[in-house]
Amino acid sequence: MVHIDIVPGTLKGIWDEWGIDILVLVSFTLQTVLALCGNRRRYIPGFLMRFTVWSTYLLIGSVAKVIIGKLSAIEIRDTKQHNVRRELEALLAPLLLVQLGNPDAITAYSIEDNKLGLRQLLSLIFQVGIVFYILIRCWTSSPISFLYLPMFLAGIIKYGELAWALKSALRNSGLTTEEIINEANVPALFRKLPRDIPGLELIVKAYYRFDCFKPHLENWFYKPFHESLSWMSIDAYSAEDIFKIIDAELGFMYDVLYTKAPIIYTQIGCILRIISFFSLASTLCGFTIIFKNKGNLQDWDAGYTFFVLIITIILEVYQIILLPFSDWAIIQMIKHHNVPVMMQCLQFLGPKACKWKRWSNSLGQFNLLSFCLHDKQLKLSRIIKFCGKDMEFRKITNKKRVGLPKVLKEVIIQELKEVDQVRDPRPITQRGQWALERHGCLNQFLWSVKRNFDKSITIWHIATDICYDSDIVLYDSIVNSCVEMSKQLSNYMMYLLALRPHMLCTTTADVIFHHSYTKLMMFLRTGPSIIRDEHNACWILRTEELAEESNFDRNKESIVTSNWHVLQDAQKLAKSLMGMENRWHIISSVWVEMLCYAANNCPVDYHAEQLRRGGGLITHVWLLLAHKTEKFYTSD
Repeated sequence: MVHIDIVPGTLKGIWDEWGIDILVLVSFTLQTVLALCGNRRRYIPGFLMRFTVWSTYLLIGSVAKVIIGKLSAIEIRDTKQHNVRRELEALLAPLLLVQLGNPDAITAYSIEDNKLGLRQLLSLIFQVGIVFYILIRCWTSSPISFLYLPMFLAGIIKYGELAWALKSALRNSGLTTEEIINEANVPALFRKLPRDIPGLELIVKAYYRFDCFKPHLENWFYKPFHESLSWMSIDAYSAEDIFKIIDAELGFMYDVLYTKAPIIYTQIGCILRIISFFSLASTLCGFTIIFKNKGNLQDWDAGYTFFVLIITIILEVYQIILLPFSDWAIIQMIKHHNVPVMMQCLQFLGPKACKWKRWSNSLGQFNLLSFCLHDKQLKLSRIIKFCGKDMEFRKITNKKRVGLPKVLKEVIIQELKEVDQVRDPRPITQRGQWALERHGCLNQFLWSVKRNFDKSITIWHIATDICYDSDIVLYDSIVNSCVEMSKQLSNYMMYLLALRPHMLCTTTADVIFHHSYTKLMMFLRTGPSIIRDEHNACWILRTEELAEESNFDRNKESIVTSNWHVLQDAQKLAKSLMGMENRWHIISSVWVEMLCYAANNCPVDYHAEQLRRGGGLITHVWLLLAHKTEKFYTSD
């Protein structure tokens, strides 16, 4: 029988001899990437960052487990005989437990990982058992063997922190309604608040709004309108400060779901961090003393292990240096402000805290008309089409992001106050009706907002483009910011429809988008001349009557889009709006109300997932609304 070696002998020899060392280096590289990028995804949107964190997060655990598996198979002929190489390899086993614990910046990649806390606990027990088995097998009572103990302790603590963070992320803990009502509990921190340091009040307000409301827990009952909770109101703040409070509140939510922050800044967490650091430091010091005395620190095995220990300490020091630069640290400093050092820290960190990046502070933008006019064939388009992802990739390549302007924040806050007066404090059930009623044109435009939500978004999006093209020449975008803000909101809602349809809670978004895209492409290419720019297209839609569609074309449509004339509806809406002097106030009000409807009806898990994608305006609006929505009342 002929034996075929799939792996050449040379490579197999290298793998047997250096496989563990190579994998350890790979593992440390992944650990470094995760430590640097794990927390940056909260304010850096885009596929590249998500892919980097996702792939690193998955690989680091797998690589570490492969290494532990190889270490468990170390050949031991005589446990009483000292074998420096074998003892040094065994020292890597508890070191890998430290890596399996993940950096402070990330415990979970997605919200689903938090539901695996029990599984992580079982994995912790199993992995610790395997490492303990490796250490027992390689124990020789030599000085190197005694280094296993502090390293093993550090590994257990690090991996235990991960299991603890995952298990506590979705747990109902913190202040209850009864505790909040008692004035001695919450306002006590405000009495301790140093008034001469700007920005601290916003962070404290955000912390207690988060701790009382627990927005990441769907079943957490919270009564927002109790008279004793008036201190939680943020209505008196400016729009900019309101968004800063919401930024910080969502930052706390992100940390609870995706990082170790909530456990690190506890008393037990601080003690464990001190123990783990000194365990790692003592291992490094002991290792240095042992091999310096022997005079063979330059030996490959010793030098390699020394390098790995140095990298571990550097990563640990890096994470410790970052600890004060967190909203959680500022809260703890305020609680212990009587300690002299804390006041100096607050005076240094307080003004900087308001400028920390907590989300991308940007808006996704997608314009349907521009997409149809400037859509280009992708490279490898045949392969992508075969996979059925052609349209998805084309939409991704045609999206863009713009910074969230201060003016838009003011528009949204003002419109939210108008919405709050109408609903007082019912859930958002309307998606434009209240705005139209407020402007006295409900009967005229009711038909446009009574359709399916995705159809209404599409109609208003195209109509907004038509009105914008007509009025952009007449209005100065600086003087009349309502025009530009309405345009950005229109593109943002279309961005949600095209690329985040799950956040709109609609199952027909893809069908509606494809239908609208098809009709627009037919309009752009079947006229007397091919339309090449947005201005020409909008001018035709504004001034010319569109031809009726043939019965043959209608028969090819789905049930969802049958008898729906998207361009005729958009044209009708635009012409009606053009006859209104206050059309841009109407348009902006309707868009904000549609955004409120989408935010209020989007499941909490989707908002939580949005936080790891760089955040989004819809999640900010959701949190603003949720604090005043009656569905969070406790039942009688």
